[in-house]
Amino acid sequence: MMTKERIAICFVISLFFLSMGTASAAEITVNNGTGPAADYTSIQAAVDAAKDGDTIIVYSGIYTESIDVDKTNITIRSESGNSFDTIVQAANSSDHVFHVTADGVKISGFNITGASGTGCAGIYLEGVEYCLIENNTANLNEYGIYLMGSSNNTMKNNTASNNTADGINLDSQEIELEGGEILIVAVSSGNMLINNAANSNNDRGIYLDCLSGHNKLENNTASNNGQGIFLYYSRGNMLNNNIANLNSDSGIYLVSSSSNTLSNNTASNNTENGITLVYGVVWEEFGDVIGSTGNMLINNAANSNSESGIYLYSDGNTLNNNIVSNNYYGMRLTNFEDYFDSYTGDNTLCNNTVSNNYYGMLLEDFSNNFIYNNYFNNTNNTYFEGTNTGNIWNNTKTPGTNIVGGSFLGGNYWSDYAGDDTDGDGLGDTLLPYNSEGQIIDGGDYLPLVAPDNVKYNPYDKNQDCEISIDELSAAIDDFYSGILEIEDISEIIDYYYLGGEGYC
Repeated sequence: MMTKERIAICFVISLFFLSMGTASAAEITVNNGTGPAADYTSIQAAVDAAKDGDTIIVYSGIYTESIDVDKTNITIRSESGNSFDTIVQAANSSDHVFHVTADGVKISGFNITGASGTGCAGIYLEGVEYCLIENNTANLNEYGIYLMGSSNNTMKNNTASNNTADGINLDSQEIELEGGEILIVAVSSGNMLINNAANSNNDRGIYLDCLSGHNKLENNTASNNGQGIFLYYSRGNMLNNNIANLNSDSGIYLVSSSSNTLSNNTASNNTENGITLVYGVVWEEFGDVIGSTGNMLINNAANSNSESGIYLYSDGNTLNNNIVSNNYYGMRLTNFEDYFDSYTGDNTLCNNTVSNNYYGMLLEDFSNNFIYNNYFNNTNNTYFEGTNTGNIWNNTKTPGTNIVGGSFLGGNYWSDYAGDDTDGDGLGDTLLPYNSEGQIIDGGDYLPLVAPDNVKYNPYDKNQDCEISIDELSAAIDDFYSGILEIEDISEIIDYYYLGGEGYC
């Protein structure tokens, strides 16, 4: 039997642990101006006083300080929720404004500026996880938001613009060993970038640097930068429904980056290319050349770029169901075997609409690729330079709706194919193979598609079914708001949406 003393001790211990479990996080207030009295007049003092899990509420005003955040799971937010009236400017331009070194930190509702020194950022996350950065404006820094070796964080609804380098940068921590070898000690992976605006930065809107993998970029805008969205030696990332327009280089640029998925993005009106995939020298001191392979480009729009809609300078990629129009080159397809002797080709291009370009495709020593069920209607459908051998231009005849609405899959639709479909199966039967006026020197397209008579296909009718779906209409509306379509064009597409096959096909 327990003694009374033991029972009392157990009771006291139970109360102690119960009180620990029910203790609530504190709210700490900051105000350096007029208005409500607050606990502190500086954000740094509040952080220093905070315990893990506390919330710091900052009243509107201008705070000149550089803040080190080293408490786990704390929240720092503006009281108004409005980044325009709660400004945090760097006390020292050679330091970050917010330097976060603890996991689970939340920062929201601030205008963060003035970290203009080399390597400095408005918000700098270093070696951390599970942080949430949302509803902030990070302008006029060298970097707006910078993740160094930080994973599983969320950047949402931020504006990172007018910075002298990048709007948002995801990087890896590396050290140089004796003898010059580079060792990566932490990568930035598993992060989510959602609904951010990274515009008008001098270098890149969004930059995924060395070994930044398995990040998700969705519904971001990266326009009027040097490059819009740039991936360097990065794998397994998903880029969905982003807008990368009006950049002075490419809208979306992949260098030595593999196994990424780009879907439903718009990369238009850029000074060079809409989407670029190229090889690169990863470790310059060792001369390692790596291509951009195994990438999937699906349902993207790359229109009205000064050079190419899509520039493919690598092997083993799939381009499916993209719209590429009103560029100089619709698709520029090049190999890099002069730099990397294991080039194999093995790119697959299918279901793409390539129209109203000066050249639909430029092939430069582009061999051993599979190109079928695409729609080519351009001033010049193809232009070849160098040796372009071993390409396959048609699938076997297979039942299924092709890109011009016919009943069989086969080759491609070529607006300049002059042959006839004599048996009514929607595939050409004369003047075979189609060889682009002799430019395809080893064979050609043996099953060119023939469109049904009197059909007018709209470029946004992706599957050429004589109907504009709600998704196709949404894509057209996005292009209208981006300045790609004129009012009369969007009005026509809206009419097609309501009419369907009636009066359209």
